[in-house]
Amino acid sequence: MTTRTKLALNGPSDLVSAVPYLLGFEPEHSLVVVCLKDSQLACTFRVDLPGSFDHLDRLPSLTAQAAVNDCEGAVLIAYGETELATACLDRTALDFRDSQIKVIDTIRVTDGRFYNPTCADYCCPAEGLPVPERSAIGTALAASGVVRHPDRAAITALLFPADPARRAAVATAVDDAVTAEAELSWAEQRQIDLAAVDQWLSAAELPDEAADIAILGLALGDLDVRDHALIASDIDPSKNADLWIWVARHLEDDLAVPVLTAAGWCAYRSGNGVLAREAFEQALNASPQYRLALMLLQALQAGIPPHALSALTAKHVNA
Repeated sequence: MTTRTKLALNGPSDLVSAVPYLLGFEPEHSLVVVCLKDSQLACTFRVDLPGSFDHLDRLPSLTAQAAVNDCEGAVLIAYGETELATACLDRTALDFRDSQIKVIDTIRVTDGRFYNPTCADYCCPAEGLPVPERSAIGTALAASGVVRHPDRAAITALLFPADPARRAAVATAVDDAVTAEAELSWAEQRQIDLAAVDQWLSAAELPDEAADIAILGLALGDLDVRDHALIASDIDPSKNADLWIWVARHLEDDLAVPVLTAAGWCAYRSGNGVLAREAFEQALNASPQYRLALMLLQALQAGIPPHALSALTAKHVNA
């Protein structure tokens, strides 16, 4: 994940305070790598810690993701039980040094306290310090619009299906729209679809009528309209992720796939990698061979920065 907010980090306390905002949720049992480029925060990556010492070899190093973002330094933070978190930090630090990426610091967070074994100054006592509940850096990030969820499950819940009654109403509206489309030419239907996409991308509110949701869901089934939606959504990707999530939550699996992919695209472009991954994975659960979702998920896992997506997807329109 990236952030456009200028951050003034004054030590481990500030960094630990910033991580839940950079990820979008409070990490647990996690390895977090905060990468820097030209002494500025560039990107943040997270993976689960392995279940035990016997599985340390399953811990991804994340060096490739840091390298693809041209990062020259990283801070490693492990959240979890003391011995396992420390072992993961040691292993990851070795991987980064072998990859010629400077390890600026290593931090362990255990039971609500953080420890910095590489710092001998008074600011990092051996007994650790409590993780700040509030901080100036957290306030600044929240003011910039960054959302901090209580855990990863709260982000997954954003994609849960809408109320069954509403979904049933949208399903009926889809059937009605398909019947109406049979009376139109291909060109007429294309114009209606494009107009609907543009209307709701510029609207201040989300569509409430079942007919409007149905038209948007059907519209993105047309690959050209879907690609138009991706480009048009870039005007305000964070806001437009909300639109496509809202629409997808009201649709059956087959119709939801391209809409979930559009939601994931918007989340990815706005730097919300966790939400993007959830959207792509949900799309692929419904349609495992949907090429655009596959390509974008692979790019996300490889650490491709959001600003590089336009050039990447330009080669794969109508995927």
